[in-house]
Amino acid sequence: MKHLKRIAVTVLSLLIITGICACGSPAGSNSGEDISYDTQVIISDKTENEKTEDSVTEMQPENVETETEYSTDISQTGHSEVTDEIENEVSSSFNVSEEDENSSENTSGSNNGENGLQQDETTINSSDTTGEPADFADSDQVNDTEGNVISENTEEISIEENGTVGEDKADNTSETTENSVTISEKEVGDGNFKIATSDGAVSKNESTYTITSQGTYILSGNLTDGQIVINAGDDDEIEIDLDGVDISCSYDSPIYAVNADKVKIKAIEGTTNSVSDLRSYSAGEDDTEGSAAIYALCDMNLIGAGTLDVIAQNYNNGIQTKDDLKIKNISLTVTAPNNALKGNDSVTIESGKITAVSTGGDAIKTDNSDISSKGNQKGTVTISGGTVTLTAADDGIDATYDIVIGGGDIEIIKAGGKGICANNAVNIESGTLTVKYSADDAVHANNDNALENGETPEGNVTIFGGTINIVNTADDGIHADGTLLIKGGDINIEMSHEGLEGHYITIEDGNVYVYADDDALNATSLSNWSSDGMITISGGHVVAEVYGRDVDGIDSNGSYVQTGGFVVTCNPNSDGNGNMSALDVDGSIDITGGIIVALGSDPQFSGMAGFGGGMGGFGSQGGGMNGQRGGMGGLGGGMGGFGGHGGGMAGFGGGMGISTLPTGYVAYSSRLPAGQHAFVYNGVTYDFTLKNTVSGGWIWAEGITDSNYSLN
Repeated sequence: MKHLKRIAVTVLSLLIITGICACGSPAGSNSGEDISYDTQVIISDKTENEKTEDSVTEMQPENVETETEYSTDISQTGHSEVTDEIENEVSSSFNVSEEDENSSENTSGSNNGENGLQQDETTINSSDTTGEPADFADSDQVNDTEGNVISENTEEISIEENGTVGEDKADNTSETTENSVTISEKEVGDGNFKIATSDGAVSKNESTYTITSQGTYILSGNLTDGQIVINAGDDDEIEIDLDGVDISCSYDSPIYAVNADKVKIKAIEGTTNSVSDLRSYSAGEDDTEGSAAIYALCDMNLIGAGTLDVIAQNYNNGIQTKDDLKIKNISLTVTAPNNALKGNDSVTIESGKITAVSTGGDAIKTDNSDISSKGNQKGTVTISGGTVTLTAADDGIDATYDIVIGGGDIEIIKAGGKGICANNAVNIESGTLTVKYSADDAVHANNDNALENGETPEGNVTIFGGTINIVNTADDGIHADGTLLIKGGDINIEMSHEGLEGHYITIEDGNVYVYADDDALNATSLSNWSSDGMITISGGHVVAEVYGRDVDGIDSNGSYVQTGGFVVTCNPNSDGNGNMSALDVDGSIDITGGIIVALGSDPQFSGMAGFGGGMGGFGSQGGGMNGQRGGMGGLGGGMGGFGGHGGGMAGFGGGMGISTLPTGYVAYSSRLPAGQHAFVYNGVTYDFTLKNTVSGGWIWAEGITDSNYSLN
């Protein structure tokens, strides 16, 4: 390069001298007149990819001006003829000394030897000390000082000696510092893990990757003891695409969305991904760390046709957002010591295959019951599709407001508390809900917990359709503190303490089978001394069967009203005293339509009223004034305090009201074994199944006689 420069200087000097000689001067000119020269020389040995520009400044005569970059431009003022003396002076000024070979090409503004050669500053495009420019036009990747890949397919990047990207870098290049690297449009990572984006921005600091702007980010590879932090703008929507990742962290949430409008986490179809929270300690009261393996302070959506496994080893929740959590399509498995899935404001599952396991809390949980700034009610868990399998130390689903099931296949393997529990209402519209075991109620709605929105909770359970299978619960099958309304669907409670319980129980349609060791259907009262509960049946197919002691097939701490439907209620252990009967009410019995088959109870002792009215009276058996109908139970009980077996007990419940069986019932005296049976009346067959053998009972249907029906 140095020799080329000398040759170029020599050639240009000859050209200049030749030009001066060719110009000439008029004869007789005065050589003493002022002569001004503008001399510029361009020295360039650039190729297509080498953009380094070298400039050489000559030593000029006292009256010659020199610029930093030169073009061949010589102008004359004064005489038109140049003397030989001036020609020699100009020629000698362009001589290049051999001593220049030892001069430094990186020295700016220095004079080299006697020739006064002034050299321009040279920008070095890599760490190459030879001064040759670095050419990255054909490079496939660029690494930072730690060997991390910061961009690929870079078209043309110049990196200055200090390691930073030069001013002429492409828009998609990176800026490198000692421990971090920021990119605009390519990827960041190392040989094991990387994040690629075409429209976002991400930085890397050791094993922490921080996403700072809206965009889509593709994550791939293994990140061991590292963290993905999302800290973007308030209105930014971030999409995290998981393309076969294994992310673990032992000091905080492996994925932590600190700020954004919404975060979407997508498992790419055909990929298997895992996120593991390996913190060895449990959550503290005032802990500032993320509260879950995947934790967001904004709305979060889990989507995609791939697989995602999330494990929280010791620390709190599996997946949690402080706002709304939505799940669609994804195959998701979550295991956590506290809550597996938690959306403080709501949880919505539209589709996918979800398995949630909580070893110390709830499988699915919400936390708020206020109204959002947009006017939306918080605290609802909604499931409209997918396959959802839950195991929990406490509740399978715990909603601070409503639970809405509009589809899907939900199975609760085991719940140490309730199967599903809502602090306001449970609405089941369609889908399948199976509770294999719950230590408390399988389905429950509260009305005794204050709501943050200022409303009084309903405590209602409404079943519009779908299928409910309760295999075993240690308490109630379906419990409503308020009203239990069944408008359709198929309900099968195979084992429970009390099957259906609510202050008001209303059945309009559907198929219901209940097997309980206490009351199969129980309408509660608001206090121990009131009889304000009610059971109303206007349609549907209901079988209520019990097997315990001191229990009733249907027990209303108030009244029983039937205007339609087909009802079978039975107690194989009825003692005829109202304590164990097919139908026990504290108020009135009003049957005007439908069919009721009461088995295991002699009609002589059915329909006892009051708190034990009929326990005494004038005799230990019938009680009351009308033992055959059990009518004056409460009133007669009080009178029986003066004689008979247990007469004193009758006075306890005396005066609670009069209850009689409907006019037109017929007695049934046969023995009916366990198994499948058919009741046929007016050409219509009603099938039902019993688990126990029962004997005797009574039947009511409009117009029924001893000879116009069959029961087999």
